Formats: sequence, C-alpha cells, structure tokens
Amino acid sequence: MNRLQEILKRKQEIRSLLESDQEVDVKAIEEELRQLQQEEEKIIEKRKLAEGIQLGQVETRTIEKPVEGRSQNPELRDLKWDAAIETQEYRSAWAKDMMGMKLDDEEREFFDKVNNEYRDFLHTTENTQVLIPKTVADGIWKRAEEESSLWTAVRKLRVKGELSMKRSEGNSANGRWYDEDEVVVTDQLAFGELNLTGCELAKAIEVTWKLRKMSVSDFEAYIQEEIGLRMGAALGNAVYDGRGKPSASDTFKPEPLGIRRAIMAETGTPQFIGYTDAPVYENLTAAMGKLHSSYANGATIYANSTTIWSTLANLKDGQGRPYFIPDVTAGGVGRIFGRPVQPDAAIPDGEILIGNLSAGYVANINEDITMYREEHVRARKTDYMGYAIVDGGPRDNKAFVILGPSAPTV
Repeated sequence: MNRLQEILKRKQEIRSLLESDQEVDVKAIEEELRQLQQEEEKIIEKRKLAEGIQLGQVETRTIEKPVEGRSQNPELRDLKWDAAIETQEYRSAWAKDMMGMKLDDEEREFFDKVNNEYRDFLHTTENTQVLIPKTVADGIWKRAEEESSLWTAVRKLRVKGELSMKRSEGNSANGRWYDEDEVVVTDQLAFGELNLTGCELAKAIEVTWKLRKMSVSDFEAYIQEEIGLRMGAALGNAVYDGRGKPSASDTFKPEPLGIRRAIMAETGTPQFIGYTDAPVYENLTAAMGKLHSSYANGATIYANSTTIWSTLANLKDGQGRPYFIPDVTAGGVGRIFGRPVQPDAAIPDGEILIGNLSAGYVANINEDITMYREEHVRARKTDYMGYAIVDGGPRDNKAFVILGPSAPTV
C-alpha cells in the first residue's frame, strides 16, 4: 500500500469514527484531516510533475494546472461510493451536474460510477436521485442543527433500514429488606418497543436559470443554507409535536413521534404541569420535581423566544430578584435553577419543555440525504429537492415535563 492509499484509508477510518458514538477530540481530528489533505495534494502534484518529464531530454514540458474536478488520482477509480463522496473530485462533479454544467468524460465516468454503486447498495432502480458529497451533506445537517436546538440535543443513530429498541413504560419498585424465611416479591418490568421504521423528509427549492449561474462554491453554500434551514425546522417540530405513524383512519403522513404527543397519550398522571394566566415560581418547582431524578443532571429548559423573554426572564422572587440569569456559556441564552435555557421555535407560545433529550429521545437517520433535480425549460427554472429518511421517538416520557396553560391537546 502506497502513501496515497494510506491517506485515503485513514480518511475513511476518521469518517467511521465520527459517525460512531465514541468520544473524539474534534479539533485534533480537524487538524489531522487538514494535514492529510495537504499531503494528498502534494503527492498528486508530484505525480503529475513526474508524468510531464520527457525521458531522455534535458528539458521538461510545461505542466498545465489540473482541471477542477478531474480525477488526477488513479486510485479514485477503486474507491467505494461511501469513500468517493469524500473526495474533492466528486464534490466538484456533483456541483457542476446540479448546476447543469457539462462534465468532461472522466468526470462523468467517475460521477456515474459512484451513484450507480450507491443505487445498487440501496437496491433501487431510481435513476434521478444523486448522492450528495459528504461535506455538503454534513453542511446541511449542521445547518439543520443550528435551526433547531431540540434536534441538536437528541441522540442520533445512523442505522440503515428499520430499528427497534426497548422503551420504558414505568419504573419498578426499589428493593426492600426481608426476613430470612420471607418470599421475595418480584416485579414484572414494563417495557414497550420503539420502532423507528423511517419517515420521508423532503424539501424542494426553486432556482431561476439566471440565479443558477453563480459560482460552484456559492451554489454549495446556497443548497446547504436553504435545504438545511427548512429540514431543521421540520425536524425540530417533529421532535416536539410529531404525530407519529398514522392509523388506517388517519389522513396525515408518517412523522417521528414528538414528546408532546407521547405525553398527551399517557394514561394516568401525565408529565404535565398546568398554570393559569402566567407561570409562577411554584409551577416551575413542581415541573422540576416531576422530572425523574435520573435525568435531572442533563436537563435543559426549552421555550420559544417570546415565552423566554416575556415570561421566564420576568419571573422574580419575593425580593424582586429574577430567577432567570443571562448566560450564553452553555450554548443557551440563560439559566434557571442552574439549568440552561434554550430557544426553539417549534414550541408554541406559553409552553415550556424541561427535559433531557440526549437520554430520553432517540432519532435514526435511516437514509442519508440525496438530491433530485427537475428542469422546467419553458419557465427557465430548476427544482432542487433534498430527501432523507428519518424517524424518532421518546424512549422514556419521564425524561420530560411540559409546563403549559392547559393540558396538551391535538
């Protein structure tokens, strides 16, 4: 194995590491990737220079600058689709194809090979879906997280196809002391099943042909911003108030199950604290007390900006001192009872969510983002649609409490 193959292999290892649940030093990984990229570029340049030397002559011919996106690396042809989408060559070819630009023969061969392998991997004959470069897909997911603090906080898996896991439906009683001849009482642990079968998430944007004449880098940034922004809003809404899977009589489309809907469907005493007019100190303490102690350390307070600044920020004790302390060091806008306060537009006015999303809610990205393009010649416009399959749901309702003016309803 030569050094260039070692670099490509190491980049693939880093990708697998980042997609796992293992803790990593992000800054160190970024620095290593930067050094690997620089070394790869130098090796390619040296090879190109060596190819340009005329053997048996003193002079060397002038080496043209490599064409952007053209495969200067023979090893690219041997890369599998999941490694190929990390290369600059694929990224450039993808952007050109999306923008309606002509690809040269080598670019087209490489681009089609990667996407055909991906379709074979999914066992689909669909010929319009196009796999997004890893860096662009990551940019879309990052922009989605910037749009929704709820989606940012949930635990996200990347398991292909359907995923099933246990879901808590109650807590067993604690152990107790017994006499020597006394029979020990047993509890039957109550567990349900959380089935993440996948829900189709799509966002289409329309671009005029005049606007499409932007540069390749501007086009990538535009796609990441527009698709990521709208997908992030949809994912945040699903985490809080997603309707789940429809029954035979329902007319809505499948969605991840939201925290609010799960609490609403509870029998007995739901994880909800109601208030009249406006929440007071006693409402907040009651809500904190209803949160199961095993989830308290990682709990965050979520509300939309209107509720935070018109309600939570104005709560005061008997001495006129506010309970809300402005603080951006934890990524939110302040703290109450030592818990970070995070804004999220998915939560309705007047409702406040207190919860540990990383422990109590799980999402699965069943299928990563692909892109579709549809041309409208007469209108001189192009539709770009981002598409992914995502699902999610609460693992334990006791990781959450909702404080609101009335019991949550559909």
